[in-house]
Amino acid sequence: MFSGQRLHLILFPLMIACASCGTVEDSPEGVADLAVTQWGPQTVMRGTPLTLWGQGFVAPHLGEMIVRFDGTVGNNRVLHNAELNYIDDSTVEWVVSSEFFAEVVVLDKPFLGKMKIIREVYGYAQKQSVELNVTLYVVRNVQPQFTGFEQGGVWVGDSVAVSGGGMLTSEEGQTMLFLDGEFKVASPPMLKPVTGVAFPLSVVDRNQADFVLSPDKFGVYPGTFSGSARLENFVTGEAPEQSLDVPGITLAVLPPVVESVSPNVVRRGQRVKITGRGFAPLDPVGETATLLLLQGVFDTQSGKELNYLGNDAMLLFPEEFDNNTYMEFVLRVVLDVDGNPSGLGLIPGMFSGSAAPQLFFGGETFIGDSLDFTIQVAPQLQMVYVKFLPSFDESFHAFGLYEVREAVKSKILERCNRDYSPYNVKFVNERPEDYAEYSVIELSGQDPNGANLLGLDNTTGKDVNNLRFNDIVGGKNAETEEQGYYAYGGVFLESFLLFSPTISAGTTSLASPRFDDLLGDFIPQMSGNPVEPGDYPGGSRHAAIEEAIRLLGNLVGGTVAHEIGHSLGLAMVPGQPQEYHNMGDSPGWLMDAGNFRPFAERAEIDGSGPETFSPFNHDYLQTVLPKG
Repeated sequence: MFSGQRLHLILFPLMIACASCGTVEDSPEGVADLAVTQWGPQTVMRGTPLTLWGQGFVAPHLGEMIVRFDGTVGNNRVLHNAELNYIDDSTVEWVVSSEFFAEVVVLDKPFLGKMKIIREVYGYAQKQSVELNVTLYVVRNVQPQFTGFEQGGVWVGDSVAVSGGGMLTSEEGQTMLFLDGEFKVASPPMLKPVTGVAFPLSVVDRNQADFVLSPDKFGVYPGTFSGSARLENFVTGEAPEQSLDVPGITLAVLPPVVESVSPNVVRRGQRVKITGRGFAPLDPVGETATLLLLQGVFDTQSGKELNYLGNDAMLLFPEEFDNNTYMEFVLRVVLDVDGNPSGLGLIPGMFSGSAAPQLFFGGETFIGDSLDFTIQVAPQLQMVYVKFLPSFDESFHAFGLYEVREAVKSKILERCNRDYSPYNVKFVNERPEDYAEYSVIELSGQDPNGANLLGLDNTTGKDVNNLRFNDIVGGKNAETEEQGYYAYGGVFLESFLLFSPTISAGTTSLASPRFDDLLGDFIPQMSGNPVEPGDYPGGSRHAAIEEAIRLLGNLVGGTVAHEIGHSLGLAMVPGQPQEYHNMGDSPGWLMDAGNFRPFAERAEIDGSGPETFSPFNHDYLQTVLPKG
């Protein structure tokens, strides 16, 4: 007779080395001969993954792996077949089923017999097998053993390693750690009783596991636990098994600390990364949070000194936690109760002081160890993500320029960045990961409004003074639709074909024969020959293709720059703050209305251009986004 209670000394992981035997034929080409070199554990429960290592194991799409048990338990014969779970070519496993467990465990004796591994490769008639002599101890539960914690101090949120024996994997049940004793806090001085504080363990194998030191165990004050520890194994439907209490156990919990703040130059909308130890995430259910306490002096670029000390210290809410070692916050600007913008990212200058984590749990709060640092708040930079949608790429076929679409996209970005070069605006074609606040403008194929618009800023309301840093010019805006405007925003490539007198057939006054002169040779609709691989660079049409790239890049790029100008609050006409365009026709002014921006001016050909912002547009942009 044997039982889990009496067998706890042999219930540690036992991997059995063995030699393979009984191969029926050579393996198919490219598949290794079947062999099992090791397996374990020898003591199993319901749900235990029994792992086999070797070679020649095949994935389910290539074949089938079967395990067959044939043996005795006492005087009873046991036969059991099951599929093996494929892990990789050298690892498979079988999870002890309820059926096998029920058949064996009731007899209270070990299984003695054969374990046969059978491989069938699809498309091959012969099977290959390996047969092993095995002894399996099947038990209802395991008595655990506790030997200790990892040495050294730990922080709130750390994974703490536990060593011992007889611990249960998640498939088998749950091993819990129980602590009894006291937790001594140095500041504020107190002694907290600890009675039956339970930690669920994440078990790696029978001998090692870990638990997360969450604030609900000892609170957020640093201190030292002293007392005893024990493990207890819980299996559904079975009696729990408990280890002996081990006295003299200590666990030091260290104060949370900020170790780094980066980058050291930041702007509005940018992510500030904080590393350290002992951070607790915002958890309304668990009543935990970590805020960042900033104390110091902010010297503005204009020469003022702002003090953030004592009761005037800044308390920032991090927006992201990766684990207990990382959090980040964003330099955001918000409107105060009077409607005025405020926030750390609003005014350029230099902050010198300290940053410390402040932990909260229920009614407890604790300020951890601080880091002295200096950070420069640079002038506001409006990032603009130019998002090229798949339909934008496809529409290059209509221009015959699909093969050089990437060159046109580069020209679009070049044109936008040139137009805004005097100001703190930057256009990029990849999402700016370092910023949480940035504008987006979508470039697509056809105008979904059905109006053949070149572009449209569909953001809600005119953003005077560019208070919003996260406008999206694109998609559908139900609010603007409700107000009677076109709903879909962005820039629409196929609408630019209407600059062709041949294609537009007199439907627009902006059509120009020069469009046909420069692009007609490529446009299929005009019997042109699209650019082929090898034509550019270096082909016989190199110069014509290069001019087509420049022209289309200017047309689209100028429209992108114009629509983003709207989202920034332009045109800021003196005395007319709600006007969206400059008044009348002024040659070369980018924010003139569309009918006052002829083709040559947009394309910057035949001596026209470059397009610029009007003097009052320029003054406005220098105010809201000055180059710092």
